[in-house]
Amino acid sequence: MMLACLVLGLVAGGILVIGVAFVSLCQSLLPNDFQVWFVSHSHLIGRLMIPLGTESIVATLAALVASWRPGAPPLVADGRSAAGGVMATYPIFFAGTNEAFVRGGLSDSVLRSLLDRWATRRWFRTGREIVSFIAALRTLQR
Repeated sequence: MMLACLVLGLVAGGILVIGVAFVSLCQSLLPNDFQVWFVSHSHLIGRLMIPLGTESIVATLAALVASWRPGAPPLVADGRSAAGGVMATYPIFFAGTNEAFVRGGLSDSVLRSLLDRWATRRWFRTGREIVSFIAALRTLQR
């Protein structure tokens, strides 16, 4: 469980940094400048966050199996599975959206609309990851 807490904390911190630093930067850029920046830098973020997210799922599932008790409080059980929910948003929304940003050819209004949805979903994802991390920490207190 300690390993799961560590990895979940790293993922939560990474997602929070992306939200605070990169989302606000991306929203402040002109659409063309955003696409140039995104093409140049998004693969670097993915190289870190995708393996880290995968590790968080593996560590969380291992902790869930190792510490499963019938009748566990719902918040703790939900928190353990929240990491999987956070990571599931990547192939469902973020992978395709990121690819559209890299591919380019979007009008300014379409790009701005997509970027706004990207930012909103990223904040939802950030909140869910933080809840997952806190729930994992609560599990350690037992």
